[in-house]
Amino acid sequence: MLFVNFDPFPILETERLLLHAMSDKHVDDMFKLRSNPLAMQYIGKPLLASVVEARDLIDAYNRNLREKIGITWGISLRDIETKESDSTLIGTIGFHKMDLYNYRAEIGYMIHPDHWFKGIMSEALNRIVSYGFQEMRFHSIEAKISPENDASRKILVKHGFIREAYFKESFYENGKFLDTEIYSLLNKTA
Repeated sequence: MLFVNFDPFPILETERLLLHAMSDKHVDDMFKLRSNPLAMQYIGKPLLASVVEARDLIDAYNRNLREKIGITWGISLRDIETKESDSTLIGTIGFHKMDLYNYRAEIGYMIHPDHWFKGIMSEALNRIVSYGFQEMRFHSIEAKISPENDASRKILVKHGFIREAYFKESFYENGKFLDTEIYSLLNKTA
């Protein structure tokens, strides 16, 4: 079984991004992200209705971290010249469910529509997958997506994920049963 230690929280960097822990200073940005209908259209969760719900969500992410059942990073932009980070939260990415016994994790991600189609999520996904395989020692990473989410499918395929399953009406949200596609990537460095 894998052993994970998130103390201190692993801050990850890419050329343009800082992937970091979330706190109360990110509540307004989280509300802006999770109350946006475009950002949430394929997430399968209700829109946040208040900043209180945004704070509760950040608290849940931190609880998952303490209980070692998941880790979620906030995504913020860095200035390419100065390497300084803007603390504005533009998205999230993480291993929302970790099965440490089987060396497997489920990845999830989202980004505000103002930042779509700029390669940001591809950059974040590449860094998180690398961290998951090299530092956390996962054997496999899976992603569950809506079959209607072409952008998510394309980014997963671009990064080597392969479709493993299609489940009909496997997810219930907002009074409807929804289909799910599952993509997976095996650790080739192990």
